[in-house]
Amino acid sequence: MTAAITLCADPAQYAAAAAEWSPGRPFPVLPGPALDRYRSLFPDGPLPAVTADPRAGVVVSVGDRASAAARLLAVATGREHLQIEPEHLLKELAGHPGALVAVVGLAADLTAAGDWAGASGASVGVLATRDLSSLACLVYRSLTVDAVGEDRMFVASHPMLEESELADADGLDGLGVLRERRLKVVVLRALGKECCVGFPDGIVCGRSDRIDEPLPELPPEYRHMPCMLGEGCHRSDLDEDQRLPAAEIHATVVFTHSCSSVAVGNNVYPSHIALGLGLLEGTAVAVVGAMGVHIVQRSSQGDFEAALAERLPLGRVVERLGERARPINGWLNRFGLLGDPGLVLPWPEATGLRGTGRTASATDIDHEALRRLADLGNTVLPRLERLTWLEPVVDGAAVEGLRAEVRTLAEDLHDPGLPDAVAALESAVAEFQLDATARIAQSIYVSGWNYGGPALDGLREVSQLPARCPECDRDSAAVVTMRHLVHGLLTVQTLQCRRCGDIWWTSEAGDPTVRLTGPVDVAARRGTVPHLPRRIHNGTGTVLRGGIGFAFAMRKFLGLPPETSAAVTVAPGNTADWTAEIDLVGHHPRPDVHTGVFVAVLNGVYLASASMMRLT
Repeated sequence: MTAAITLCADPAQYAAAAAEWSPGRPFPVLPGPALDRYRSLFPDGPLPAVTADPRAGVVVSVGDRASAAARLLAVATGREHLQIEPEHLLKELAGHPGALVAVVGLAADLTAAGDWAGASGASVGVLATRDLSSLACLVYRSLTVDAVGEDRMFVASHPMLEESELADADGLDGLGVLRERRLKVVVLRALGKECCVGFPDGIVCGRSDRIDEPLPELPPEYRHMPCMLGEGCHRSDLDEDQRLPAAEIHATVVFTHSCSSVAVGNNVYPSHIALGLGLLEGTAVAVVGAMGVHIVQRSSQGDFEAALAERLPLGRVVERLGERARPINGWLNRFGLLGDPGLVLPWPEATGLRGTGRTASATDIDHEALRRLADLGNTVLPRLERLTWLEPVVDGAAVEGLRAEVRTLAEDLHDPGLPDAVAALESAVAEFQLDATARIAQSIYVSGWNYGGPALDGLREVSQLPARCPECDRDSAAVVTMRHLVHGLLTVQTLQCRRCGDIWWTSEAGDPTVRLTGPVDVAARRGTVPHLPRRIHNGTGTVLRGGIGFAFAMRKFLGLPPETSAAVTVAPGNTADWTAEIDLVGHHPRPDVHTGVFVAVLNGVYLASASMMRLT
C-alpha cells in the first residue's frame, strides 16, 4: 500500500517535495507535535491520503517560508498560488474584492504585514501557525478534513452568559470529551482575550508549552501577561491542571465567542500565547472567532449553524456573521477566520450536528409552519424584546421563555407535530401581547403615560419629516424618528402636530405597516356611554395577533372608568375596528378635557394613539 504521507526531515526537503507534488502522490509533511496529535486520532490505521478537492478562490503565501505549504494547498484544490512579501500583502489583497483568499503564512510574517489580512476588504481566511511543521500539518489536515471525527456540535458556555443552561458544559470540568474525541464543531462561549478563554474553574490557554517554560525575548511593545514574566498564569486562583492548552482540544472547527480570539497581524499580545494559533496546533482545521472587543450576540450562533447547513464555504459563513451583526453592533461583533475560506465543512444531511438520529429529508418539513416559526423567532420576539426597553410593566422573563420555546421547536424541524406546536406557540405569544397591553393600559390609568418610559433618555432624533395632520387637516405636523444610543435596533416614530399634539406612536421602523387610526378630539356628555373608535390596519403579509386597550391617563382617582382591553386578530391586508365603551352612567367625572390613550401590541409592534375627550 502506498504511504499517504512523505515525512520530510527538514524545511529544505519539505520545500523540494512540495515543488514536485501532484494529487495521487504521498503528501509532504514535517514531523512535530501537531502531526503527532493528528496521528493520535488514527490509533488503528494509517493516516489519510490527500485527494484533489476543488475549492473557490485563490491562495496567497506570505514570505518565503510559507510558500511550499501554500503551493501544496493550491495544487490540491485547483487554485492559483500567489507569493507576496509581508509589506505588500494588504495592497495585494485589495485587488481581490469579493474573492475567497486563503492567506498562508507563519505568524511572525503575518505580524510584519501590519494588520489583519481582512482589513484589505477581501474575504480572507488565514492559515497561520507559529512554526513550519505546524503549518505543514494544518494544510494536510485541511485537505483531509472529513477523515476522522464525530458529527456532533459541542457547546461550552461560561455560566454567566445567556443560555448557558442549554450548553453541553459550563466549565472546564466538562471539557474532558474534547481531549479524547474529535468532534465536528466545538463552540466556546466564554470570557477571554487573545491568550485564553476563561471559565470559573479554569481556562483554555493559547500556550502549547508548560506555563513555567522560558520564553524567547519579546519586544516591549507587546502586552505582557504574567506568564511571560515568569509570574505564572494571570488566573492566580488556578493550578496548572486547571489550564487546558488549546492545542489539546480535538475539533474540526472551533467557533469562539470571546474577545480577540482571532488576532493575527493585528495581535497586541505575542503570537506565542495566541488562543487561535494554539487551537490550530491541535487537530482543528479552522477557527471562526471574534476579533477585538466582543459582545456576544445571541443570534450569531443560529446564523453560524444555518450558514453551515447551507453548505457555504467557511469564508462565506464568516461574511454572513458580519452581515447579520452589522445593523446591531457590528464593530463589537466582528468575526475572523483562521483556516481555508474555500473549505466547505462536510455536514450530515440526515441528522445535522444536533440531530435526533432519525432519517429525514427537506421534503418532510412543513414549510408553512417553518415560516410562521421563523416569523416568531426573527420578527415578533425581537420586537417584544425591544418592548421591554420601552415599558417596564412588560414581563421580560416571559419573553425569554417564549424565545426558549422557539429554540426548542427549532431543534427538530422535521417533527410531524411541528404545525400544532407552532399554532400553540402563536396563541401563547398572542396571549402574552394581550397581557402586555392590559398591563400598559392599567399603568396609564394609574400613573400616566410616557411612550418609551425608561428608554426616553437614550433616544435621539434622527429625522423629522413634514406631514399633514389627519385630525386638523393642516400642514402642521411632522413624523419624528428616534433611535436608541445603546440598542441599535430600537426605533420609535411619532406623528406630532403643532396644533393637536400627539397623534400616534409606533415602535416599527421605516414606513409603518401596522397602524392605529381614529379621531383624536371627541365630545361626550355625562350620563351617557360614548364609544371611542379605533381602526387597526394590517399592511403586512402575515396575520396580526395581540391586544388592544384604552385608558384615561392618570385618571384612576378622578372618577373616570378604568382601563379596558381585548384580544384582536387582523388578516393580512385587512382592517379591524375596535371601540372603547366609556361608562359615564356608573362613573361621574367632572367636566374637563380628559386625555386618553389607545395602546396595542400586535406582532410585537407597540402602537399608541392619543384621544382627547371633551366632557360636558
